[in-house]
Amino acid sequence: MFIVHSSEFKVKKVLYISYDGMTDPLGQSQVLPYLEGLSALGYDFTLLSFEKKKQFSQFGKTIQAICDAAGIDWVPLVFHTSPPVLAKIFDRYALFSMALKLHRKKKFDLVHCRSYIAAELGLKFKKRFGIQFLFDMRGFWADEKKDSGAWDQNNFFFRSVYRYYKKKNLIF
Repeated sequence: MFIVHSSEFKVKKVLYISYDGMTDPLGQSQVLPYLEGLSALGYDFTLLSFEKKKQFSQFGKTIQAICDAAGIDWVPLVFHTSPPVLAKIFDRYALFSMALKLHRKKKFDLVHCRSYIAAELGLKFKKRFGIQFLFDMRGFWADEKKDSGAWDQNNFFFRSVYRYYKKKNLIF
């Protein structure tokens, strides 16, 4: 991380998108501390995340209090799991619709994406609006899905999805 020491420093308005929820352990241990630190340096964050219903009901108020204290505008969306394929299509639609609505209101300077699903949107925003795009890749998601057996390569559909995302690695 770098710190800018300048009176000309302009606060960057950042849309941070995570397909991981902030009420999940990963969001609490990695994403929130990162955003809190950068917010303290003057970055203006809007955090768009996908939350699982059970975790959100347990920890949503706590996460909201953390975000409020750090000046982070948190916009939680519902993470869908069924029906399996249609749920992801619906999540993408919800993500794009909300991100577009937020951008019209806030005019982001940067979209920071954590996950491939988020990065698809970030790339669209870069092309459509000229917004800076940062893809925060932690692992090759498609390989993780394939290696775990979640995307059985004997199944035509999952093999096609895997190939689609492997090609995306070249773009991101």
